Amino acid sequence: MLTTGALQGRASVRLLAEALADRFAVTTWDRRGRGDSGGAPDPGRDPLGPDGTELVAAEVADLAAVVAGTGGAPAHYAHSAGAVLVLEAVLRGVPASRVVAHEPPWRLPGDDPGPRRDLVAATMAALRAGDPDAAAAAFLDGFPAAAPAPVERLRRTPFWAGTVAHAASLPHDAALVVGEPLPVGRFAGLELPLLALDGEHSPAWVRRAVAAFAAAVPGAEHRTLPGQVHIVTPAVLAPVLAEFLTPDGGAPVPDAVGGGR
Repeated sequence: MLTTGALQGRASVRLLAEALADRFAVTTWDRRGRGDSGGAPDPGRDPLGPDGTELVAAEVADLAAVVAGTGGAPAHYAHSAGAVLVLEAVLRGVPASRVVAHEPPWRLPGDDPGPRRDLVAATMAALRAGDPDAAAAAFLDGFPAAAPAPVERLRRTPFWAGTVAHAASLPHDAALVVGEPLPVGRFAGLELPLLALDGEHSPAWVRRAVAAFAAAVPGAEHRTLPGQVHIVTPAVLAPVLAEFLTPDGGAPVPDAVGGGR
């Protein structure tokens, strides 16, 4: 099952799904407020207050419903804020056989939460003003590691319209990645095969967060993708996933990666 990060819909992982489909049953899905899924949150809600708990719970319930539709315990690949969502869901009992978490952008305990809170304030102000373009720009400016290029350059590409179309879902991502820091204690009891991925050229704070996360999960594997950043091409990523999902070089893990919604 493939779960996307902020400002992405299932179309964002179409090429990755196609690269895996010759060996695995692959499920892709649109998170809440994106693509074919409804339920974009009211921009008047506060993702960093009590509303944040409800926003996270709603997406966990969505993921649980998609997993139930697979009829098993799928393997999960999840990117960025989507990785935080999948891991939160697994901690709450949503079935999983394996998890690949690609650069979940937690802040570490003790890190200053101020800059992230500022980006949420700017993002939510733009959404409340009815300006999804400015909301997407504010979020990416606050998380430059998540953008493949500076925002002003992205605005001149054909992909920007799709990015803006997903901006209404940003309160969910804000609740996932700007609230609590890395929950080290909760991961101590997680018992399933887990691969934590980061890119060699991703920012240092991203790589520190991924390393700390991997260290918190008993038996987790941590791999750095040479020459890569936050956005990884399917040609690089698909072989890594296939290797992790066929650990003995034989048949794929049952229910691996998932079809799609």
